[in-house]
Amino acid sequence: MDIREERPEDHQSILDVNISAFGGTDEAVLIETLREDGDIRLAMVAVEYGEIVAHILFSDLKVTSNDQKTKISAVTLAPICVAPTHQRLGIGSELMRQAIEKCEEMDVEAIFVLGEDNYYTRFGFSAEKAECTKSSFSGPFFMVLDLKQGIFNDFQGSARYPDAFSAFEKI
Repeated sequence: MDIREERPEDHQSILDVNISAFGGTDEAVLIETLREDGDIRLAMVAVEYGEIVAHILFSDLKVTSNDQKTKISAVTLAPICVAPTHQRLGIGSELMRQAIEKCEEMDVEAIFVLGEDNYYTRFGFSAEKAECTKSSFSGPFFMVLDLKQGIFNDFQGSARYPDAFSAFEKI
């Protein structure tokens, strides 16, 4: 298993694995829109025998304090997927761990995600820490992993997602 950053020649396979994993095209459309808008900060793939079997994507997120004095270098994780034939083998977890490490190397201070707490909390994501940051996705499934410890101490602010996410916002 090889885990690496995506390459241009991977793009169609990435879309295919997302469509297969999610059973629809919403995530593929999101990926394409983020790519077209230049909002992708990091995208990685897991490759087995030359085939992309998993994908993770991070896009820029504007996180600013209410007084506009503090800006946090943040990304949002969406989507992450593993091909149905390769699920429950630890591939997604290893991809997640390596991607988080890469974000740390890139001086990202926080990673936000909207997802199931029973999965993301094992990597250190917390809904409680995210409560101080308002977004159109705020709620029990809105979580953050603070890569810079204590960055959310006494923080009150907001997170602005890239325009590509507008199709997924609460109505």
